[in-house]
Amino acid sequence: MTPDLTGLPGVLGVGIDLIEVERIRSSLGQHEERFLEKVFTYHEREYCSGMADPAPHYAARFAAKESISKAFCVGIGKEFGWKDAGILNGLRGEPIVQLSEKGSNLLAELGGREILVSLSHLSSIAMAVAVIKS
Repeated sequence: MTPDLTGLPGVLGVGIDLIEVERIRSSLGQHEERFLEKVFTYHEREYCSGMADPAPHYAARFAAKESISKAFCVGIGKEFGWKDAGILNGLRGEPIVQLSEKGSNLLAELGGREILVSLSHLSSIAMAVAVIKS
């Protein structure tokens, strides 16, 4: 259950997601190129594939996309797809949300200005929290 923080000044939506890294590792093993092309942006693939163990990094970004869709209250589907949000690294290594045109339009419709995201992963589990700010 996602906590309702929308009563806080400036908060328009909150989402959280948790995923087992093994689920992503399995998808990479079975459908690598198709899965990567469908779910992750070029920059996400470039970053994660450069890691010694890419699966936890992909899992954290997968969770980020899910948490962002939950913050939008739409889920992944017609209104918001897998590649409508990508996670880049800022100057200090912090995760930054990059939205597609569709994602940007959804944010504007909601009256949002930015999406903050926090990622975390262990070898077996990854999670992300997203907050849409006005």
